[in-house]
Amino acid sequence: MHNKVINLSLVAQVAKGLKELNEKMVFIGGAIISLYTDDPAAEEIRPTSDIDMTINLANYTEWAQMQERLSELNFYPDPQGQSICSYKFQGIAIDIMPAEDSSIGISNKWYKPGFKFIQQIELPEGITINILPSPYFLATKLEAFKDRGGNDFYGSHDFEDIIYLLDNRTTIVEEILASAENVQLYIKQELKTIKNHPQADEILAMHIHPLIREERFNMLMKKIEHIIN
Repeated sequence: MHNKVINLSLVAQVAKGLKELNEKMVFIGGAIISLYTDDPAAEEIRPTSDIDMTINLANYTEWAQMQERLSELNFYPDPQGQSICSYKFQGIAIDIMPAEDSSIGISNKWYKPGFKFIQQIELPEGITINILPSPYFLATKLEAFKDRGGNDFYGSHDFEDIIYLLDNRTTIVEEILASAENVQLYIKQELKTIKNHPQADEILAMHIHPLIREERFNMLMKKIEHIIN
């Protein structure tokens, strides 16, 4: 659980630093994946040193106003970042993505729909943050893997997170099947593509700890079957 504690402490540090802007942000990405896992047998999560968020803004003017406030709060553009959405705060790398594609940057198509169903969760440090429901979080990861994963089932952190979530959230099947039709169909389609991969067994099993691989792999496959059928 060491990485979970470190990851969530970074999230809390950023959330506190955002002050009132924290209420407008939705935290996404691998740093918060432990918030979705409820299986007591869940293995250690991967460490991450960057924090991802998305925000729903109407226009560039609102984006400029947000940037001004971020500067006042000591969030500064990251010269080593990959876009104008990259920042640094107290040494932590941060990406703040728009909820939909715009001149500001390319978004993930599941951010905007997920905003309708935002959930609040309190971190151990006492700060509350916004997150997406698990089906939408999973959909953002599936979309991110398609977009930047390069079909690298072995080295992609997005794919690793997909398997971790499916494996370690006990209610994920029921939540997906109870979700809105558009996100449900998308998840089913993407999981079907993964399941039909020629090396499906290998690419799924490799992201499960060897000591529990046989048992957890069978459970994972049953979950995927229930979702897509």
